[in-house]
Amino acid sequence: MQLWPRPSFDPERQPRFIFIITPPNSGSTALAQILNTSPRTMLLRPNGEGQWLIPGMCEADRWNPDKEVDYESVRAVWLSAYQKQQELNPSICAVIEKSPPNMVRLNHLIALFDHVTLLANNRDPYASCASILHRLQDVSFLSLEHRVAILEGLAGDWVYRSRLIAALLDLHGSPLLTYEEFCADPSRVISVPGMPLEVSSSITSSDLVHVKDYAPQPVMCYNQHQISLLSFVEIQAIGSVLIGCLDLLDRFGYRLLS
Repeated sequence: MQLWPRPSFDPERQPRFIFIITPPNSGSTALAQILNTSPRTMLLRPNGEGQWLIPGMCEADRWNPDKEVDYESVRAVWLSAYQKQQELNPSICAVIEKSPPNMVRLNHLIALFDHVTLLANNRDPYASCASILHRLQDVSFLSLEHRVAILEGLAGDWVYRSRLIAALLDLHGSPLLTYEEFCADPSRVISVPGMPLEVSSSITSSDLVHVKDYAPQPVMCYNQHQISLLSFVEIQAIGSVLIGCLDLLDRFGYRLLS
């Protein structure tokens, strides 16, 4: 297995890459699927995460900002995948890419391509932590102490990643569309600044989305459901991490839960 494959590609045939700057479990799959209702777009993989096409890029250390990445391999694999699909469907002009670890090396990635649009998103930290906990763990086998420790770690991850997103927003002037804003009005993706007109004009924002193991359904906000899975002690544990980052909560329109 090649960690960093380099398939052949034509460097002159490039799409517009639409990079979604996103933490995990923040609604980016639904967001990517709505964007991909345009006949002018494609996903590098069904889940929208091109990192999984490159074994070296999706190793356990993929969140390490100092990870050694063969960027020429990334360029070759992603452009080759686009060009093969574009030969079958010549109308495709944009690639949607939403691998969450992209945020730790985004500046290197966007320098690889001629045409780039950025769109950031984020999600309420309590709902995000609850979603990840219940997605990755069978909580019925965990003690309260263990759950609290996991949630404190997840809250720390939310803070770290949100600070990265805030820095990228400041650096690039990228638009922000939070999970909550998108769920309230999926058609907001149509007016994202920098979105190619041929893409935005052909998006069907009312389409059903298929996320994880849920049945296909309209875009829905699951925040209240996820937060309802947390006990008072677990909510307090998340809050104990967030209380030192009130500026960050305010930046994204979130608040502490009491």
